[in-house]
Amino acid sequence: MLPDDIYMGIVYDSLRIMGEKYKNFYINIKPKCGYDSIIQGNCFTTYGEVVEDWDVDYTEVDNIRLEMYKLDVFSDNPIVFLQANDDKVAHSGDITSLIYKKLGAKGFVTDGIVRDIDIIDKLQFPVFCRDENPIDAIDYWALTKFQNTIEIDGVVITPNDYSFASRDGVIIVRSDLKEKFKKIALEQLEREKKVRFLINEKTKTFEQIVEEMGRW
Repeated sequence: MLPDDIYMGIVYDSLRIMGEKYKNFYINIKPKCGYDSIIQGNCFTTYGEVVEDWDVDYTEVDNIRLEMYKLDVFSDNPIVFLQANDDKVAHSGDITSLIYKKLGAKGFVTDGIVRDIDIIDKLQFPVFCRDENPIDAIDYWALTKFQNTIEIDGVVITPNDYSFASRDGVIIVRSDLKEKFKKIALEQLEREKKVRFLINEKTKTFEQIVEEMGRW
């Protein structure tokens, strides 16, 4: 959607210029492993629940994952998002990360917990999560839905939304804002490049730069 030199300041500023409030698009979750540089992509949403007390066969519930582990489902190289609804066990690990990477996902974001951090680091698959521990989810928690509306940190995410994730956190661009956002973001990117050029060249005072380019 945007060039590789995009960064989160531009993403945030563009949404602010559009009148959007950060509480509706910013998620304060940072990368734990596998991260190298900012990633961007469509949102692929997943939803998990504690199923320990459900009167169902755990394997049958847990195998819903197999319905989404298909190349055509990940054809647009999305970022996978998980609303975990739990803070006790690990909701993903190195094998799930490997599967997502092989399917073409650009990264994984969850408000839950991830395990096997060291192995995922070697996979170079960006994982953003709240915490890490080694506790397996089997017979306790399962992924029960995918490509449905979810909510993380009060931010509503739908499968048609677009996302950016870096060490600054995660930002969601609603699907209805995509085109306008892209236009403004490209304009802001060029503007800030020019500001940096003027500062580095030292041909103008800061007062002159502000007068010409405005606040940055």
